[in-house]
Amino acid sequence: MVRKMMACGLAFVCSLYSAAPAWAAARIPDGTRIAVRTMEQLSSATLKDGSPVTFAVVEDVVVDGEVVIKQGTPVRGTIVDAEAKRRMGRAGKLQYTVNETKAVDRSAIRLRALQDRKGDSNVTSTAVTTVAVGVFVPVAAPFFLLRKGHDIVVPEGTRIDTFVDGDHLVNPASEPAVTPAAPAIAAPAAPTRAGLTNADIVALRQAGFGDDLILAKITASPAAYNLAPAEMVALKKAGVSDRVITAMVAAK
Repeated sequence: MVRKMMACGLAFVCSLYSAAPAWAAARIPDGTRIAVRTMEQLSSATLKDGSPVTFAVVEDVVVDGEVVIKQGTPVRGTIVDAEAKRRMGRAGKLQYTVNETKAVDRSAIRLRALQDRKGDSNVTSTAVTTVAVGVFVPVAAPFFLLRKGHDIVVPEGTRIDTFVDGDHLVNPASEPAVTPAAPAIAAPAAPTRAGLTNADIVALRQAGFGDDLILAKITASPAAYNLAPAEMVALKKAGVSDRVITAMVAAK
């Protein structure tokens, strides 16, 4: 009798598994290379430690024939160490990390990459020049100590290789698995939120809101953008930055 009950229970559990819809998750392995590009010029003369930096994925990331990260998806980064050029010929420096992007199912994908750039230093030449001038024109020597090195400038569009930090499971269909549940009393339908439009983005830009706030609004809102080439040109002429337009394309 006990064996029959155990057999019936096992059969019931198996039937539940077979009835549930399959969700074929794609695994993005640790160390997968993802190329990104800078969406703005980075300069050691203007950036500060902790400043956010925005990148974009260069090309679709494909796993087992499925796109798991779309081209153009925004990527978050952070300035770790920024220092402008200094006196006595000392160069500027700029160190930044690439931290995270989003998969097609909107799950977070951690990234790792550390870029450390240093400008051309004039310390040696400044010291030699100062000594030489000090011999012949002592009064002018202190002014050569004011000579500075060079700042770091990373042009917009610079390509950087980043790598996935840890394994990640992604649903390429962008739809979460649905588990069968008992029928329930239907609740009143919530009103559908209208999506953000091109006009909304332009209005926010013209009202003086910064890119970071507009990007946060794009992430939290449904999308109803018209991103035909002519409309993208109109957005650019209205003062909308490439960072924001890229986020609109990714949200679409």
